[in-house]
Amino acid sequence: MTPSISKVSHVSSDRSALVTRGVEIALAGWLVATFLSQHPNRVFDRLRSLGFIGSLIPNWRFFAPTPARHDFHILYRTLTTSGEQSEWKQASSITPRSWSHAIWFPNRRAEKAVFDICHNLLAASGNEIDPTERVEFGLLRGFVVRSIKENDPVWSQLSGFQILIVKYSGYDTSQTPEYLLASPFIKVSAEVAQASSDS
Repeated sequence: MTPSISKVSHVSSDRSALVTRGVEIALAGWLVATFLSQHPNRVFDRLRSLGFIGSLIPNWRFFAPTPARHDFHILYRTLTTSGEQSEWKQASSITPRSWSHAIWFPNRRAEKAVFDICHNLLAASGNEIDPTERVEFGLLRGFVVRSIKENDPVWSQLSGFQILIVKYSGYDTSQTPEYLLASPFIKVSAEVAQASSDS
């Protein structure tokens, strides 16, 4: 005997309901895993280490648990071949914010790059490696060399320069700047000039 049409449609309906229920459970589990993975406590990051399934869990932590409340300023002073030392000068600056920056703010990329380089360099300064031997310092040195060449007319008379990283609170004038890292005097040489042209 052949099964009746009603029995076939009933079995098909049961399978469809089972598949639907399975998809709902999988999506609900994915939603819970996604929600837990956004928690500031990094213990939930283990969910992302589950191979291919873990790669499907997004990371939407747009903001750090403790956001930065300061900027880094790069200062430099120069030493001429005659032994004359300059005052500290700015190699970097923070652009005053305006409403137009909500739409277009390309300078922010350079400011963010300086911030990240300084942050990484200072974070590694407690290690045994000399900070001036790190890649971040090489990038910072190239940035300062380019700033000196573009803004300081004494480049051809220099024997060296020094870099200073300053932590500054920006608009909060109640906090005094912190002088975090001063480099030794860097000799101006063909190697430094080449680094500035490559960066």
